[in-house]
Amino acid sequence: MKNARNRKQPIKDLLNCEEKPVLEALYLESAVATDQLKRSPGILRKLTDVFNQITSRDFDQDKLLRYMINRRKAKDWPRLGPKAKKFKSVLNLLTSAQLETLKQIYLDLDMPSDEFLFDPNLMREVARRFEGLTGTRYNAPILIAAIVAKRKRGLWVKIREPFADIEAIGGNPG
Repeated sequence: MKNARNRKQPIKDLLNCEEKPVLEALYLESAVATDQLKRSPGILRKLTDVFNQITSRDFDQDKLLRYMINRRKAKDWPRLGPKAKKFKSVLNLLTSAQLETLKQIYLDLDMPSDEFLFDPNLMREVARRFEGLTGTRYNAPILIAAIVAKRKRGLWVKIREPFADIEAIGGNPG
């Protein structure tokens, strides 16, 4: 039987009740939606650095972003609404043929779109395959942003493998 100390802490329990409002305030001040934070590495880095300084913690950017996205999916995260910073759609950067190639890569890898945001190896694999198939090189975050945008708009099929963290929040057994 596993010792309670050795169990992996669910991402939803990453912050205590004093820390969560601090991160929420910093997020609201940044005015960059969680889905856009990967596209804005400087803002995500600053948000993480300031949060760590205020709370005397040492979280990495990906862990805090994953926390925010999980909380958003659980409807326990503030919405920016109209004050959210606007970004040009990454979808305009790719041709329709390139988007079809990217769609096939997404389907072949058979991973939920949000998983690409947190796995550097998976991001590199998408970029490698894309370049191999199209002869065009794009930074992995741009390609991942396009996958997420298409998926979230309901234009691409949903890979039905939800975050384990979200299942835990909903009380669904794995």
